Amino acid sequence: MKKFYTFILTVISFCSYQFAGAQCTGVKGPNLLGAKGTFSTPYITINNSADNCIKSGANSYSPNNNVGNAISGCSSPTGSAIPCSDYVYSSASDGLGPEYRYSILKIIGNSSGGNCIKADWRGADHTGDGGYFMAVNGAPNNTFSPVFYQIKSIPVCIGATYEFSAWVLNILPASSGSAIPGSQPNISFKVNGVVIANSGPIPYSNTPTWIKVGGSFTATTSIVDLQVVNATAVASGNDLGLDDISINVCQSQVAVNGPGGTINGTSSVCDGNVATVNYVVTDPTHTNIWYKWQISTNGGTTFTDLSTGAQATYSGDSITLPLEIGIAKSLMNGYKYRLVVSTTQAGLADPACLYFNDFTLIVTACGPLPVKLSSFTGRYSNGIAILDWQTSQELNSDYFELFRSYDAIDFVSVAKIASAGFSNTIKNYGYNDRVGGANNVYYRLKQVDINGKETFSSIVKLSLGTKSGVGIFPNPFNNNFTVTLSSNKSTVATLKILNTTGQFIYSKIITVNKGNNSIVINNLPTSLTAGMYYVTITNDEINFNSKLQKL
Repeated sequence: MKKFYTFILTVISFCSYQFAGAQCTGVKGPNLLGAKGTFSTPYITINNSADNCIKSGANSYSPNNNVGNAISGCSSPTGSAIPCSDYVYSSASDGLGPEYRYSILKIIGNSSGGNCIKADWRGADHTGDGGYFMAVNGAPNNTFSPVFYQIKSIPVCIGATYEFSAWVLNILPASSGSAIPGSQPNISFKVNGVVIANSGPIPYSNTPTWIKVGGSFTATTSIVDLQVVNATAVASGNDLGLDDISINVCQSQVAVNGPGGTINGTSSVCDGNVATVNYVVTDPTHTNIWYKWQISTNGGTTFTDLSTGAQATYSGDSITLPLEIGIAKSLMNGYKYRLVVSTTQAGLADPACLYFNDFTLIVTACGPLPVKLSSFTGRYSNGIAILDWQTSQELNSDYFELFRSYDAIDFVSVAKIASAGFSNTIKNYGYNDRVGGANNVYYRLKQVDINGKETFSSIVKLSLGTKSGVGIFPNPFNNNFTVTLSSNKSTVATLKILNTTGQFIYSKIITVNKGNNSIVINNLPTSLTAGMYYVTITNDEINFNSKLQKL
């Protein structure tokens, strides 16, 4: 799927990556190849029969489970998006000495030394997370088949444009006597026999450096084959690594113009006003003519169709598609509305074929708030969900109504709790709900004033099992998020938010009760603008670190 965010369509082009070919504009969809393109499970498994000097775990360059299994030969595989190679696989001592050989490894060598499969080579998997990559002793392409790796029968959509990318590595150090100018690896990538990207000569370096190679293609068939080709005719020094191959749908741009001005697909509407959102699809090829609407009422966890597929007509290179949301109500706060676009009607249901953008509706009271809810938290212990909330002000308040859900979509009323009515001081409320299950339960508060006006709180998520650890829900978030965590005792913890440069943005002491907790983090500072952040939660038992995205 492809998701575009307003005002950042041309900025997020991953400028820190060095492409050796053309790439698509905007944010790409997921990798259609998945684990098949990243040399990871379940398509790569541990080779327990490899020579012990390669997989022993005795040192940093021969870690435990260092060797992965062989991939299929290219004459035998059947199925969808199948990786294969006709090079000879090896997992033996000095097994990569001859040309026309490959292995699947986590590490082949580092600053401490090299392992016995090829002692002078240096390199590790591209992502650095303990995964695998393909190490190849490239054979001269004038004496062997130049194709050393393929992925066959990749399903695509005719007329859609895709971005291809892969990471390549020269695994022979510059200090080696075999590092001869003119013998560097030079890798080409073909789709259905047509070159779509080329690395050029990959320079020798004493510090192994992965290089990203990329290009794009428009599908003319519903199935394509990807070939990775050795474009060097010299034997000596033609040694390379290959990792993280991806094919992502790209091309059409979807922008959102919401009521009152939209920032990153979000804008606010006064409770009771009519909301209309205009989506603008830009496509110079005019091939993305099919569209449909979807809605999420649980913060983007799941989407359901609001309409069936329909066709649109371009005016110039764009289509403007208005969505009439209707009268905005507080219950709709946080609802997401999605436009899905594709080249065919069938493509609207296929993640490999569609593009989309979301609009998030924020409903505000646009007047004095009758109730200021300063906190809403929950915890679970021994079959009881314990909900607590606090107000700092109440004006004409009548009652609270607590709702429960097991899927964050369908909520049922649990209880009504009378409120103070009028107050300028802190008021505390609570309710204990007996609940069972093995997964999660979600709670939401509705506040009703004397005139019948309603406002809803954020959702609190509680784990009903014995699962430990810390989580954040939802992530990405709009205005607030919920921290879920489990503790063996009642204590406190410190939550901090930092930007990507490490600058401190926000801090809060949170109360942690024994059992499973859910704590809504709201009233965040205005300096927390849209973007990526780091969140930490720490005390003497907890040391949680995670990325956190604000929409």
